[in-house]
Amino acid sequence: MNWQHFDIRILDAPLGAEVIGYNLGHERDDNNTVRLQSALRDHHLLVFRGQRIAPRLQREAGKRLAAQFLASSGEEVLFANLQMAYDTLPLGLRRLVHNARAAQEGTSGAQPLVRQHPETGRRAILVTDPATTRVVGASAAESAELLQELLAHATRPQHLYQHVWLPGDLLFWDQYSLMPVLPT
Repeated sequence: MNWQHFDIRILDAPLGAEVIGYNLGHERDDNNTVRLQSALRDHHLLVFRGQRIAPRLQREAGKRLAAQFLASSGEEVLFANLQMAYDTLPLGLRRLVHNARAAQEGTSGAQPLVRQHPETGRRAILVTDPATTRVVGASAAESAELLQELLAHATRPQHLYQHVWLPGDLLFWDQYSLMPVLPT
């Protein structure tokens, strides 16, 4: 086992923490993995700076953390905190979407508009899939309006983190809590 001392610094944003002094390319240590998984659940996004590791090791780290990952691209990337977005929905809208389901293009079933995190139990609005075409039981116009309202709410500035890339950055995020947002 290769125990590494590292620090976790919470970002000045509605989500995220920077992991300082941890090399993802070193041999795995279960205690470190548990600590990193806990930080990911608490902060939804972990930033590892100065990582110079092969893509295979990046994928392995993502599997260990049960997270999605993104290597430095140099382009702006934003993340929306979907749990915070759910928590800050107006009460009437929250009641409306709490048990609502949405149909997706090319599928016969419907997905919930609100999902529960499998580990923390926290709820998040689910507006991430562009294939979502309508809300079950609503007209096309009502569906479009509701889905647009949810997306606009989820991507309000107070729910966003904008990452400024440095060489060697790796980001890992909890797909149940966050949504990458394309810059406009």
